[in-house]
Amino acid sequence: MSKKFQAEAHTCRSAAAGQPSRIARVLDFENHYLFKGKPHAASPLPPEMLEAVAPAADRSAGFDLVIDLVGDGNAPRGKTTLTLLFNGFPSEKALIGSIMHGGMPQIALSDQTGAIVATGNPSPELAKGLSGAMEQTYARVITLILAYINHPDRWLHPLSKVEADWPGLKDVAKWIFKMVVTRFVKQIYYRLFLPSHWRVGWRWVTGQDVWSSLSLDGEPWSVLDDRNNHFYADPVPWKKGGNHYLFFEDLDHKTQKGIISVVKMEKNGPAGPIKPCLEEPFHLSYPFLIEYEGETYMIPETSANRKITLYKSSNFPFGWKPFKTILSDIDAADATITRHEGRWWLFCVTRDGGGGYSDCLSIFYAEDLFGPWLPHAQNPVLVDRATARPAGNFVIRNGRLCRPVQDCSHSYGWRMQLVEVTELTPEKYEQQSITKLTANDLWPGRKLHTLNRAGNLEVIDGAVLRPRSHYFKPITNWLYRPASDD
Repeated sequence: MSKKFQAEAHTCRSAAAGQPSRIARVLDFENHYLFKGKPHAASPLPPEMLEAVAPAADRSAGFDLVIDLVGDGNAPRGKTTLTLLFNGFPSEKALIGSIMHGGMPQIALSDQTGAIVATGNPSPELAKGLSGAMEQTYARVITLILAYINHPDRWLHPLSKVEADWPGLKDVAKWIFKMVVTRFVKQIYYRLFLPSHWRVGWRWVTGQDVWSSLSLDGEPWSVLDDRNNHFYADPVPWKKGGNHYLFFEDLDHKTQKGIISVVKMEKNGPAGPIKPCLEEPFHLSYPFLIEYEGETYMIPETSANRKITLYKSSNFPFGWKPFKTILSDIDAADATITRHEGRWWLFCVTRDGGGGYSDCLSIFYAEDLFGPWLPHAQNPVLVDRATARPAGNFVIRNGRLCRPVQDCSHSYGWRMQLVEVTELTPEKYEQQSITKLTANDLWPGRKLHTLNRAGNLEVIDGAVLRPRSHYFKPITNWLYRPASDD
């Protein structure tokens, strides 16, 4: 680069000395209890190693950019200074206090004037204990800093300001007790129940659907009967030749590998057996379908293959083969495409080597479906566990572009939100939430994470408890039956 660009990550090398010993004990306990003594991304670095990777700089020279990770007023001089905040406050105390008192914190960057210039809400889905939450948070700190440097004009969440002190001895004791009990309960749970069992709901609608009522009200939902040791998720209906078809992820609990299956749907439900229609050596899910120039294409989620690929059918709804890879070397999930104001737009969640899978929304655009596809200037346009991950097809509502999203604030697929895209250009993106949808008596279960409609067929999915023994399946089916008018 012709222009000088330097950055110093200002850290307090005596931070360990200021950290209460009780916090160090929690981290040490987790290191042995959760990580079996193996180094992980949140493992503390000895001072000599820190000096080796981040040697002290000549502060008299000044810098183009200073990233202050401490916020103690001792950062070196810079043309631009960014201070890292956790729920509105700087320092490791704010980070650890926020996690132990309330969960994953909002991260934010403020400039030398005190203005907030970037915000993010990291996902907790991969966090294990305090160490794991710190690891997931710092992974997204890196993402946010790089995104800001590449494009400072960011869409901002309202700043969350919740001051948190160092947890006390009682807080530490509760944290460790909860960790041990939770792990014990999970061990029992995984012995009795299948992990993360999803199922598909469907109904025929002629008027009121979820987007028109902003609720799960209306015609009662029916459940697509699944097989033992398999779950069905990410339902995508499609209407072709006057017939309705339902595509979905079909995952085998034994192998934890998904394929795409399909069934023809009629008034009373499936018109025949469910059959596989696409299988690869790697995991498949989220079978997004799109019509282009008279042909139907599928884009299944293939993040394990680090590609986004269009598949074409030789014998619809079967015979799917790779037709064209439109993006390569990308860890992307749930690719969803729409046509808007003369361009094709592709929304997906991306992962840059660390952090969760559901908090970074990236957008790509093209003049033609087959590309070339260009990245949005703000990528990732959002760092937000509540509204980043796609949950189904775009819709036009009152003339405005809208999309369903997964709200992973508490856990993966916890609930859904319906959002409106208020600005979409190659340089800028903004959205606002319309409503939140949570599993209830109309579609009972613990989670909700996909919504789609084609023709008169509307579908959703959700997670339920599914015992490993088939003898208990009728009981859980009864417990999670949708409400009816009877």
